[in-house]
Amino acid sequence: MPERNHLLQRLRVTSVIASLTAGGIGPVCRYAAEGMAKLTDWQVTLLSLHDPVDEFTQETSGLRIVCLGLNGDCARQFLQWLADDPQDLVITSDVCHIEPAFRFLPARTLHIVQIHDSGKRYREGAVRHSACIDGVTCVGKHIEAPLKRSLAEVAYRGLLRTVHNGASFPPTKPRESHGGPLRLLFMGRVEPLKGVFDLVPLLQQLQRWGVTSTLNLVGGENAELRKKFQRKGLEGSVTWSGLVPHARCYDIAAESDLLLMPTRKESFGMVTIEAMSMGCVPIAYDIPSGSVEIIEPDKNGLLVPLGDIRAWAEEIRNIHYDRKRLAKLSVAAVARARSAFSADTMARNMIAFLSAVIVSARIFPAVRESGMPSAGDKKLNRGYHRLPSGLPEWIRNQVHAHPKISHWLLSR
Repeated sequence: MPERNHLLQRLRVTSVIASLTAGGIGPVCRYAAEGMAKLTDWQVTLLSLHDPVDEFTQETSGLRIVCLGLNGDCARQFLQWLADDPQDLVITSDVCHIEPAFRFLPARTLHIVQIHDSGKRYREGAVRHSACIDGVTCVGKHIEAPLKRSLAEVAYRGLLRTVHNGASFPPTKPRESHGGPLRLLFMGRVEPLKGVFDLVPLLQQLQRWGVTSTLNLVGGENAELRKKFQRKGLEGSVTWSGLVPHARCYDIAAESDLLLMPTRKESFGMVTIEAMSMGCVPIAYDIPSGSVEIIEPDKNGLLVPLGDIRAWAEEIRNIHYDRKRLAKLSVAAVARARSAFSADTMARNMIAFLSAVIVSARIFPAVRESGMPSAGDKKLNRGYHRLPSGLPEWIRNQVHAHPKISHWLLSR
């Protein structure tokens, strides 16, 4: 077990992810790992389970990146890697394929589970393995609150804390005030869960009120949504940018006024802080989510009641006729993102949490088993995986088309 003077030691810390590019988890874990490598003398490794075999060390940060290229019996192979390359602390992020290994981790290796999603099944994983883990971090307080209750029911004695995500932002760009159409932006997956179909009645309402605006959709294509815009005569004000390189997203945000976030669930909101960092003001639904933990209403962003299109349109109309207010919100958005949600801030918070876990684990050590999981010990299968192909997606889309029903189901 690490000694109390751990900050003077060269701790070996590994962040385990499924893939370097899997969703938003891979990139954000990379930000955190790079930050920890730069801010400490620890040996920090970012371990990808499934990317093709590779290993290298970044010159700028000293971060070691290892890709194992695993498939099949991942849990046993991961434990073998850990035996060959012992670690003081291991952080796991949405790596269900190696869950059977959790209770067999070496006793000297502290284990922190990081939860990036507000879904109940992600919280259940931490509860299920509570006896053999030393710490749990969440990317939002809205995730931590219900998890805290669940962990109390199983007498979990490790540490639980929220560590908000962060990003490494590019330099800001000059923003000039203008009196032209408001430049609205949507960035993310163009699907019902993200509330994209709410954009149609929103643009209709703005059009009825004579509020001129343009909408740029970044992140993909949706044929049904495109048809709805066409049927309502809105296609002339809509630009489909599709999938663009990450660096280009920052440029687009710098050229936009308002980021529209009609999502039914947002565990954190990397898109939100990235847009804010370039002065694009976010407007989102006021629901327990990452959005409300990032946005300070009427200071650096806007919040509206869930599913209330008219309230949303009114906020945009007010901004349209008060460009000084827009400029003030924009400046504050930049300051908020670059101070509270920088990669360095995230890394410092994670370092503080890991340091606290080391002390806590000496008092309340996790319970581990010796040996290896059996070859047949697999991740849990969810019932919807047994449904006919295409049906699960159809069901999800039907549910997510309704803001309140969707949010209620996702919050259970």
